[in-house]
Amino acid sequence: MTVDTALVVQALPFALLILDTSPDFVILHGSDEYMAATCTTRSEIIGRPMFEIFPAESELADGPARLRASLEEVVRTRRMHTMDLQRYDVPDRQHGGFIVKYWLPTNLPVLDGDGQVRAIVHRAYDMTALVDETALPAGDISAHVKRSFEDLRQVIEVVKEGERRRSAAEARAAEAGERLELAAQAGELGTFYCPLPLDKIYWNDKCKEHFFVAEDAEIDSELFYQYIHPDDREHTRLAVEASVHNRQTYDVEYRVLAPDGRQRWLRAKGRTYFDRAGQPTRFDGITIDISAQKQVEAELAQSNQQKDDFLAMLAHELRNPLAPISAAADLLNLASHDTVRVKRMSEVLGRQARHMTAMLDDLLDVSRVTRGIVALKRDALDFKLVLASALEQAGPLIAQRGHQVQRVVTQDSTLMLGDEKRLVQVLVNLLNNAAKYTPPNGRITISLSVDRDMLALSVADNGVGIAARLLPRIFDLFVQAERTPDRAQGGLGLGLALVRSLVELHGGRVAADSPGEHEGATFTVWLPRHAGEEIHAIPGQQRVLRSKRALRIVVVDDNVDAAWTLASCLRSMGHEVRELHDPLAALALPDAPDVFLLDIGMPKMDGRELARQLRHQPHMAGARLVAVTGYASQGDEAGAAPFDSYLVKPVDFAALLDVLDRI
Repeated sequence: MTVDTALVVQALPFALLILDTSPDFVILHGSDEYMAATCTTRSEIIGRPMFEIFPAESELADGPARLRASLEEVVRTRRMHTMDLQRYDVPDRQHGGFIVKYWLPTNLPVLDGDGQVRAIVHRAYDMTALVDETALPAGDISAHVKRSFEDLRQVIEVVKEGERRRSAAEARAAEAGERLELAAQAGELGTFYCPLPLDKIYWNDKCKEHFFVAEDAEIDSELFYQYIHPDDREHTRLAVEASVHNRQTYDVEYRVLAPDGRQRWLRAKGRTYFDRAGQPTRFDGITIDISAQKQVEAELAQSNQQKDDFLAMLAHELRNPLAPISAAADLLNLASHDTVRVKRMSEVLGRQARHMTAMLDDLLDVSRVTRGIVALKRDALDFKLVLASALEQAGPLIAQRGHQVQRVVTQDSTLMLGDEKRLVQVLVNLLNNAAKYTPPNGRITISLSVDRDMLALSVADNGVGIAARLLPRIFDLFVQAERTPDRAQGGLGLGLALVRSLVELHGGRVAADSPGEHEGATFTVWLPRHAGEEIHAIPGQQRVLRSKRALRIVVVDDNVDAAWTLASCLRSMGHEVRELHDPLAALALPDAPDVFLLDIGMPKMDGRELARQLRHQPHMAGARLVAVTGYASQGDEAGAAPFDSYLVKPVDFAALLDVLDRI
């Protein structure tokens, strides 16, 4: 709705003019009150200079000069100026001459968006009735006049004080309005105003944007509810009614729908205003776009659910190997003289321990990758040999499941730069997944090809496939398909997350594809190819664990079983080993061994402090200190002070042998 400014000014119950800022101060608009006070008509003054319409009645009259000075000060300072009581006679256009007039004027600037004065509001209070000199007796002008003017002065001061307070209040209100508008713009708030009854709703542009409607659209309450998602209309309607009828604060969240199907979450807050009789007069408030917040909340909820599922899965997977380990320990105790049974139980313990170690390795690898502390060892590799090593490791599971394996390997060079151990880990994860999630006697196809500067390796199976809803998230942490009887081989849902992370660290990418459940799946890895000479290498063979010479070793671990098993293995290698379970006992040793193997997490004194104190004992100067700990996630590395070497539980005995051979 467009409002005529001239009509608004004309109807105001004040004597005021709107002037431009030219040196002539041309009159643009005027109120009916001003026309009556100055005995003029609108046609006589609009569009003409102020001081041409209202000249001075004589050269001695200073009213026009003072008014001009006030107007010029407003233009210069861009601030309101209130004048003292002025005598400014106005022309008597009916009888000629001038009419004596006393005024109390105020001049206010109208600023544009850049803070420049666009116009001046000249508002004047006609004080002539209070200061009518002609009403005084000609011969009694002393005390009476003095008293009258004193009374007038007091009236004027009261009027001026009221004017100052009113002007200050108006200025504060204008400033508050500007701040509110800035806050609404900065916060991208939509605002709405609804006179009661709720048949029309007036929105600002941002609110219309929130509801996907055009800026010139007219909205009523029925159309408002049509834009709201059907599932949210009823509770929104109830919230509006509770505000209008029960004086409750309006605070509600709902979705709005665009004609093209787009959706947006909004939060609306507001209140209903009531008159003195308690009747509702208007309902207004703001809208806030909370779509991003809702998306984050949904992602967090999904992430929390995945973590809960993962923890439940972790507990389940750890119980699986613990059951045969516990049973094997009991059987060993019962049949300690049955060498065949002892050997069988030893195999069970070793197999289940390796299973648990693999799970813990996955957990630690995920932790290192997500924290960015994995350092790749980049060597020139033949990727065909990497694939051969991975097939060797995954072979037992593939054979156990009875799968047929078809290999399609390019004759082109497959040289690349990478970390052999990590790349084998990637391929073993993919091959084990194909073996586990394909029913027995299935088919696995492995293809290695060259596409310009990239190597492409795909592992395809005819197994259980991947549901379409799961496919986009299959490489995320803690994501795992529903566990059904044909998926009972275990796993923590970390393998594919590791695959993606390690491939990306090598500058490559990985993708998964599946027509659907029970339709098989294909995983493809692309890695940068390296232009160079071909490498001829042989996959690593198992190393014989045998020390070069016998050493005197002290194992310090508060876990009696852990200390005994480690000491037993070392004795089998020909070393002389002593077990201690109290750190203080290690400090009391009279002679230094060749090597201390120290656990980190011990009561009374942790392994680091024990190592520091051993360093300060002169007779222990020649002993080597090796940490053997489960605190691998702290990012410690071999050689970290105060140790000479650093090993992670469960100990890789080949790595331990290397440490001992260097002593």
